[in-house]
Amino acid sequence: MNRQQLITRFNLRALSHTQLSVKHLRLKQSAVLLPLIERNGEMVLLLTKRSPHLRHHPGQISFPGGKFDQEDGDLRYTAKRETFEELGIGARDIELFGELPHHDTITGFRIKPYIGFVKSDVDFTVNDGEVSELIEVPVKEFLSNPRHFILPIVRPQIKVDVYFKPCQGHAIWGATAAIIEQFRLLLED
Repeated sequence: MNRQQLITRFNLRALSHTQLSVKHLRLKQSAVLLPLIERNGEMVLLLTKRSPHLRHHPGQISFPGGKFDQEDGDLRYTAKRETFEELGIGARDIELFGELPHHDTITGFRIKPYIGFVKSDVDFTVNDGEVSELIEVPVKEFLSNPRHFILPIVRPQIKVDVYFKPCQGHAIWGATAAIIEQFRLLLED
C-alpha cells in the first residue's frame, strides 16, 4: 500500500465511523503521534520502548507523546512537541493527515492519537532518558495480522478490558495496542 492509498482508505473508513466524544474533566489531556515513514516502498509505523527508569509505564512499547502543557495551545502541538523531545523529529518533518477518537485510560489519561507521515530522510535523535529503543513495524504486518487478545482487569468498582497485541517479539499492550487495533480496523479491507 502506498502513501496515497493509505490516506484514501483511512479517510473513507474514518468517515463511516461515528466518533463519540465524552467530556471527562478529571482525565489529564494527552496526545500521541502514530508516525509513519516510508522505507523501501512500504509504510512503517514507528514505536518506542520506554526507558526502564521512567516513573510511568517503564519498559512499555508506546507511541511518542505525552501530557498536554498549557503552552502547547492544542493537542496536535503536544503530539509534535513530544515526538521532537523523544525522537528529535521536528514539526516541519511531520505531515499530520488524520486522527483517531480519544482513548481514555484507567491511569487517568485521555489520549488523542494523531497520524502523520515523517519525511523519509529525517535523522532521529533518540532521547535515551525517555526511549530505550526505536521499533519499526511495517503497517502491512498489522493489517495482515489481526491477532490480539483482550484480558479483563478487575479493580475495585471498575472492570477494564486491556488489549494485548504481540508483534515481532514485542509485547504491545494497553492503550498502544488498543490504538493500533483502532488504526488497523480503519484500514482493513
